[in-house]
Amino acid sequence: MNNADSIKAKFKNIVLKKGIRSTETIQNILGIRDYEEFYIVIKNLEAIGKLKPTHDGHETNGKNPPLAKKYRIIDETESTDEYVTEINQSFLFVYSKSYYKSHIKQYKKDRNIIKQLINYHKRKHGPLKTNMSPNERLFDIFGHEKEIMIDRVYRILERLGLPKEYLNVYKTPEPFIYYCATQQLSQQILIVENKDTWYTLCRLRKEGIGPFDSIIYGEGKKVISSIEELGLHEKSWFNNVENNFYYFGDLDDEGLRIFESVKEKGYNRGYKIELWAESYKMMLELAQEKDSWRKYKDQTSLTKNKVEEVLYFLNQQYIEQVFDKFSANLYIPQESLNYMILQKMLQSAKGE
Repeated sequence: MNNADSIKAKFKNIVLKKGIRSTETIQNILGIRDYEEFYIVIKNLEAIGKLKPTHDGHETNGKNPPLAKKYRIIDETESTDEYVTEINQSFLFVYSKSYYKSHIKQYKKDRNIIKQLINYHKRKHGPLKTNMSPNERLFDIFGHEKEIMIDRVYRILERLGLPKEYLNVYKTPEPFIYYCATQQLSQQILIVENKDTWYTLCRLRKEGIGPFDSIIYGEGKKVISSIEELGLHEKSWFNNVENNFYYFGDLDDEGLRIFESVKEKGYNRGYKIELWAESYKMMLELAQEKDSWRKYKDQTSLTKNKVEEVLYFLNQQYIEQVFDKFSANLYIPQESLNYMILQKMLQSAKGE
């Protein structure tokens, strides 16, 4: 038995329990008291691929000569040579090999998709030269458009050193539902998160109540994608940069995060989007008289600085209250402003 085989045999009882172990634990399992002898054994085990230092060996055990503080024990069955050879031989010249050669476990997970990407790239008539929608491209490559999500393919492309543009797909933003009271080019436009409140505000606008020329149904998080369609919309006034956009949603972490995403996307397209401050002030005023705060299933509270930044129009007392309620997993649904409340609020604002 050569030296490598004897080391493997000695290490067999650890191989059966693969995972991460401290250097001290491995030394105890191996039963090697002499540190210099133990150091030589560990280095040999690294060389034959049975041990891999965690954190690339940057965290050491503090001894001389130093070893890593912890090691990942590699399963006996995890032979990487055949996969490295496959990567070297099958990857296209435009694919970077470095990530997957050092992350064989991830390669085995992504392998089937990578093979299909390679075959698609080699297909006659060069289909990648033709611009397609994301789902059309996925179906063309994999024969279905649902099982493999576009984001997973994008992550694989990143590991291959390729940009998203490699797939040559165009965006397909969510279409949106809207009501327009006027077709003037410069408008006051309100985006509403939830359907019931959108219907109520549309009803009031049809009755001549309210300052908004157009009201868009945001449909929760879908509005983050829908905002991209404004520039493509057949109604020219939607993509007029002179418009003033306002957003109204639930008073909770998710609603404010949706707004932040919409505001950022709108800004990138030249649109100014703000919260409809009056509606949030009214929700909080009503909550003082009748507790409107409801238990949220789960939310990750925004920092106090972020709450102050987004709800800048509130006084400090309200800011403190909102932050405390968010921390307690509470929120106010926008439906707390019903038809009668919105009617009175909008009429008062108009001086009626």
